[in-house]
Amino acid sequence: MRRLFCPACLARLKRRTSGFCPYCGEPSAVEEAPCMPCGACLRALPPWSEFLFFGVYEGLLRELLLRAKFGGSLAVLDALGRTLAALCVEHYAVTARPDVVVPMPLDMIRLRERGFNQCGEMARHVAAALRTPMRLDLLVKVRTLTPQSLLNRERRRQLEQPFQTLNRADGLHVLLIDDICTTGATLDRAVTCLLAAGARRVDVAVLGRSSRHDPRGGGESSALP
Repeated sequence: MRRLFCPACLARLKRRTSGFCPYCGEPSAVEEAPCMPCGACLRALPPWSEFLFFGVYEGLLRELLLRAKFGGSLAVLDALGRTLAALCVEHYAVTARPDVVVPMPLDMIRLRERGFNQCGEMARHVAAALRTPMRLDLLVKVRTLTPQSLLNRERRRQLEQPFQTLNRADGLHVLLIDDICTTGATLDRAVTCLLAAGARRVDVAVLGRSSRHDPRGGGESSALP
């Protein structure tokens, strides 16, 4: 990361290494707390096998993600993609690597409006770093829903299933790439869809994990700082 960010920005980009749920990444109120399952995961585990994230969705990480997602900054997007790739390389150096990398898809309306899929751009870096093929034909978003930045955490959990698979994923170990995890509702639906298509297991890697302790309610905003 020293090649990507200046010392001042590096000091503000803090990787979360403790104080979170090991199953869904939900941050604890105290960063130094041990990693323990959150209440939701104690009641029912999420459908994915591994959950990787870089840091809490706040501060400079939030700024950068918003600039990449809504500001269209390709330089920032490139740096974030390389950061996520480094995280994945570190994790899979000691465990079995995935067979394919799949980005969280955008529906066609939003893709035309934005002009790019930020998750797809980050997934390219991850796939290259892991020397693993990226597949765009396994998961598509077929339903346009209300932007999640306009919904609270409870409304997001109530959204319909917006995903379909174009091809079978029989026996594949899939790594699903997303930029931000808020409640995990969208990831849950995407992973469930891939498992229904025959995937052997699905891991998830995101850059930012929202916190229920966030005074904004854990949501993202398209308003750039």
